[in-house]
Amino acid sequence: MKKMNNKGFSLVELIVVIAIMAVLVGVLAPQFIKYVESSRRSTDVSNAETIRSAVLADIAEGLISGSSASSTCQASSPSTLGEVPKAKGNKVGVGSDFSISYNAPAGTCEVSLGSYNLSTTSGVSLYKVP
Repeated sequence: MKKMNNKGFSLVELIVVIAIMAVLVGVLAPQFIKYVESSRRSTDVSNAETIRSAVLADIAEGLISGSSASSTCQASSPSTLGEVPKAKGNKVGVGSDFSISYNAPAGTCEVSLGSYNLSTTSGVSLYKVP
């Protein structure tokens, strides 16, 4: 009888490798989800700062005048901002609008997302805490 040279993997070896991969995925998936959510919140904070800078630029250029206003950010407001971003973090719901409050004579602007004021350090830290 001729001896066969088996150079492949046995079924047991394949099952062990699949089991190890399943354990690794089970352990790493929650960490990856936290990382993605943290990234979304950082994007929201960055978008809020962009909106705030655009409104302040509009106030400085005289495109926004009058006393003070509070509104939900839309594509036409402020004019310096080309496209108004949507919130992505899960704390306020995907697709939520940023709301802005500005005082043109004082040259101030606050950007909020839900109950979080992303124009202040304390508001950002509250929003970013998982």
